Amino acid sequence: MKNYFQKVSLFLIPAVIAFALVSCGGDDTTYDEKQDDLTPKVDYAEFSKELVELEKKILSQTPPDKNLLQEATTKFQDFAGYFPDDPKSPDYLLKASDYALTLGQVEKSVKILTRIITDYPSYNKLEDVMFNKASHLDFELRDTTEAKVAYQEFIDKFPNSDLVDDAQNRIDNISLSLEELANKFIEDLEKKPQ
Repeated sequence: MKNYFQKVSLFLIPAVIAFALVSCGGDDTTYDEKQDDLTPKVDYAEFSKELVELEKKILSQTPPDKNLLQEATTKFQDFAGYFPDDPKSPDYLLKASDYALTLGQVEKSVKILTRIITDYPSYNKLEDVMFNKASHLDFELRDTTEAKVAYQEFIDKFPNSDLVDDAQNRIDNISLSLEELANKFIEDLEKKPQ
């Protein structure tokens, strides 16, 4: 009898393993096909109309309601996610960045600006986007290392910008306190010929 169970187990164990592997294999649907099924279908016209109405509400209030600003921050980003190729997407992301900044969510604002820089390198307002990112890193977040990098990227991308001198000045003086910066400014004024 012992011999019988050994023979059966030699056959049964590989058969059970094979069955388990085949049954866990699932269907032939790829991850991307499954993802498409999970992506919510959004009506472009309806969603665009909703964003216009939301923006009207925000502009009609002084100061704007924080809940509306938070909703707009999310929905404007969602629009760019649903319709990344739409020409309005980078504009909506820029608005989302501004709303996040108004709410004091500076890190989120910088992340959204970074998304614009990465996803929309031909955006007609990229000069402002890049300078604002550097400025937020510098003045609001006080991340001087990242701010210097962002200012330098701005200078490299837009060497003829009117803001290049400002960016270079911040790179050169980023480690100075406000008092040191004020003293340096006064010294520079005194050195200039009159």
